[in-house]
Amino acid sequence: MSANGKMPSGRLGGVLAIGLRALTSADERGKARRASIFALAIRVLNAVLAYVTQVVLARLMGQFEYGIFAFTWVWLLVFQSIGTFGFADSCVRYVPALRERGTPDELRGFLRLALLMSSLLPLAIGLALAGGVWFAAPLMQSAYVLPIMMMAAVIPFMCLQAYLEDVGRAHFWTVSALVPIYVLRHGFLLMFMLAAVLMGFEATAVTAFACAFLGMAFAGIGQFIAIYAKLRKVVPPGPRVYRIREWLRGSAPFAIMRGMEPLFSFMSVIVMSFFVSPVHIGVFFAATRIIQVVALIPYAAAVGSAHLFSAAHANGDAPRLKLLTREVSLLTFVSSALATGAVVLCGSLLLSLFGDGFSEGYPVLLILAAGVILRAFFGPAEDILNMTGFGSFSARTYVVMVIASAALSVALIIPFGVLGAALATTIALTVRSAWLALAARRLLGLDTTVVGAMIFLKEFLARWRGTSPAPAE
Repeated sequence: MSANGKMPSGRLGGVLAIGLRALTSADERGKARRASIFALAIRVLNAVLAYVTQVVLARLMGQFEYGIFAFTWVWLLVFQSIGTFGFADSCVRYVPALRERGTPDELRGFLRLALLMSSLLPLAIGLALAGGVWFAAPLMQSAYVLPIMMMAAVIPFMCLQAYLEDVGRAHFWTVSALVPIYVLRHGFLLMFMLAAVLMGFEATAVTAFACAFLGMAFAGIGQFIAIYAKLRKVVPPGPRVYRIREWLRGSAPFAIMRGMEPLFSFMSVIVMSFFVSPVHIGVFFAATRIIQVVALIPYAAAVGSAHLFSAAHANGDAPRLKLLTREVSLLTFVSSALATGAVVLCGSLLLSLFGDGFSEGYPVLLILAAGVILRAFFGPAEDILNMTGFGSFSARTYVVMVIASAALSVALIIPFGVLGAALATTIALTVRSAWLALAARRLLGLDTTVVGAMIFLKEFLARWRGTSPAPAE
């Protein structure tokens, strides 16, 4: 630092050179950084579009119908997560690993099996759910029957898109993988819902799910064409080798985790349906939609790094895995903290746009924000465990924490209502994140917390202060 307080131009140029090399390098980590940036940009656009969509839906439907829609949407996320039996998520693990090992026959076999599992199984689940609701209708609240049946029709398209997303992620096709799901899906829902209301249809949860069905059908077909056009270029036709038993065992933990994840995230919504009206469910769901903006950051980091964790582990490259962990931990925490601060500052205004009565969700937003920051503090332990063969541990943790979350929700919602739901969610999220971070340290010797990531920052600053800048490798 010079006497006038300005940074020397040479030093500034060195910092810029390091950053430029980090973003433009042709190696895997350079690709990962660019993929994460693209993913974050797409998810930020998604957050804006999703927020606008939810505001429009809430204003058109009112708190009661919006609460019905929110509750049913939570169950759609659950069925979408388990509908592929984990084969959508396991693409991020197996595709890079099979590619690194140079086994194209197995790669072709895995992709075919994953496509079949992600198409046929969700169709069977949707049909079974619709049939079950039809027969159980006399025992259910009538307001939920038709929305759930419409939701069952959406499941196959949502599961197919989940598979296509992870195939794209495994090949760094970030735009083709994410845009149809996180931009087109919400754009079509908003467009079709507005068109339906203008045509005279009543703004109900049933109408919203009919529009969601059309939107996902259009987006899913376009995504399928885009991904498979690219896939044919990098995976040429040839014989297929199937290791069905191994892949079923490896994918099953993902099915459990992804099925448990929405249950864990929205257990409070499910429990609230027994104790509070759909109006309060709608308020809580609106707060979760706003705080979801911050959750985009760990997701974007996973898009760029999860398959690199898998590849490093498959090659036995422990130093590379350690360096990736430090970098992802630090960048995720800093980005999450900044985004959370912005959301908290604007939270009251964002809630008020949903309509009358939604502003009471601001204390809920603050509590949920604390949970997001604590989760970021403990780093990407879950992604690392899943990509290094310890997915079954993560799956068992999810099952235990879903049960614990349900108990916490009941214990806190009864006396504290919506605030109790937020407290239960934050406590459960913090405990799960801490437990997985401890597991990563015990099983892999990796410190995934931001404290461990500070080592990466210290090393970076040491290079920056050096006489000649070096790439941040």
